[in-house]
Amino acid sequence: MSIYGSRRSDPQPLDRTAGLSALTGTTGIPLHYQIKEALTLQIQSGRWKADQELPTEEELCRHYAVSRGTVRRAIADLVQQGLVHRKQGRGTYVSSPKLEGSILGSYKMYRDQGVPHDAGARVLRCERHLASEEICRVLDLGPGSEVYELERLRFVRGVSVSLQLSHLPAELCPGLESEDLVHRHLYDVLREKFDLPLVRAEEYVEPVLADAYVAGRLGIAAGAPVFLVERHSYTFGGRIAEFRRATMRGDVYRYRIDLR
Repeated sequence: MSIYGSRRSDPQPLDRTAGLSALTGTTGIPLHYQIKEALTLQIQSGRWKADQELPTEEELCRHYAVSRGTVRRAIADLVQQGLVHRKQGRGTYVSSPKLEGSILGSYKMYRDQGVPHDAGARVLRCERHLASEEICRVLDLGPGSEVYELERLRFVRGVSVSLQLSHLPAELCPGLESEDLVHRHLYDVLREKFDLPLVRAEEYVEPVLADAYVAGRLGIAAGAPVFLVERHSYTFGGRIAEFRRATMRGDVYRYRIDLR
C-alpha cells in the first residue's frame, strides 16, 4: 500500500444515454428518423424533464453508432417540432411542454381548464364601425349593423403566443371600448357587464404559415407554422355573440381531440 493510502478512484462520468434502446435496424426507415422517435419517446414519457440537457452529439453518436450528421439531423427535427432547444455553447435542452387545448369537450371545461394564458392582454385596437357583408352573414346581422373589432395579443409567461381578432355585434355590448380589456378576460366582461354569458362554441383549426404581419406581432419568423383557430361563440337561444380568428404559435401549442 502506498504511504499516501489507497488512491481514490475518479468519479465515473454521467451516462446520459442510459435507458436508451439501440436502433432496431428496421429497413426502409432512415436512421435519423429512428433516433428522433427514440428521443421523442424519452421526452414525452417524462424521463427527461423540461430544461434537462440531452446527451451530447458525441454521446449519441457513440450510443447509436452513427455519424454526427445523422444525429444532428435528428436533433434538428426535434428543434423544429419545439420539443428541444439549443443554448449556444452549452448544449441541447428539453423545452417546456406545449400548452394544450381540447377541440372537443364541454365549453365550461374549456373556460375553466383551457389554455393557461397570462391574465390580461395587450389591446391593439377596439373599434366600432359598420359591419361588412361577410361579417353580417357570419354574425347573422342585418344590413347597416355595427360591430366591434377587438384585436388583442395574449401571452404566456410574458411571451406573446396568440394574436386574436374578435367581431362582436355592437348592440349586444354597447360601450365595450370603455371597458378594461387589458386586465380582464373578454368573456368575464361580457357576462358581468352586459349580461351576455357565452354557453357554447364551435372551433375550426387549420395549420397555416405565418404572414409578415402575424410574424411581427408574435415575434416569430415569417413562414413559421402556426394554428389558425376560427371560433363561433354563442349565447342562450343560439345567438352568435362573437366571431374570432386567432393565430396561435405552433411551437407553443398543440391540440388534443377527445373522442367520447
